[in-house]
Amino acid sequence: MFVAFKDVGENRIRESVGLAFEDFVPGQVFHHRPGITVYQYDNANEALVTLNQAAIHYDEHYASKTEFGRPLVVSTLTLQRAVGMGWKTFGRRKRIVGFSSIRLTAPVYDRDTLYARTKILSTADDPSDPDCGLLECEATVTRGETVVAAVTYVQAIYRHGRGPFEALGY
Repeated sequence: MFVAFKDVGENRIRESVGLAFEDFVPGQVFHHRPGITVYQYDNANEALVTLNQAAIHYDEHYASKTEFGRPLVVSTLTLQRAVGMGWKTFGRRKRIVGFSSIRLTAPVYDRDTLYARTKILSTADDPSDPDCGLLECEATVTRGETVVAAVTYVQAIYRHGRGPFEALGY
């Protein structure tokens, strides 16, 4: 159904970059692999980069006195994983148009391994850009069977034969 590789010459094969807009239909669910294990190092860096000074993210003694009992992973790191782990599927993305819903439903901790899946909610033409179509998606992040985050957003995806990927031979 989906072609991940393209013959480009004798014994030469090139990986494709994501799916084109026309490959998506509402109801599809893409399970993104591999997962990613989050470490306290990643968490502390994200807290510093985003100027998040909440002690619950990096002060183990402080966090031990909270309802969580240990440092929490910064929510922006979890949200980045929600969208970022779909990079292979959505590699032909031109831009993210907007987020309509962000739900953080369970804590994430040091050494949690996260997995993501994305459901295509709807597809539409992009009236402002004929090179792209719009996908409304819901990305869900899990730790084992526990949903830790769900993000609903719209992204513009290049159509077949459009965008910089075609010029590069992808």
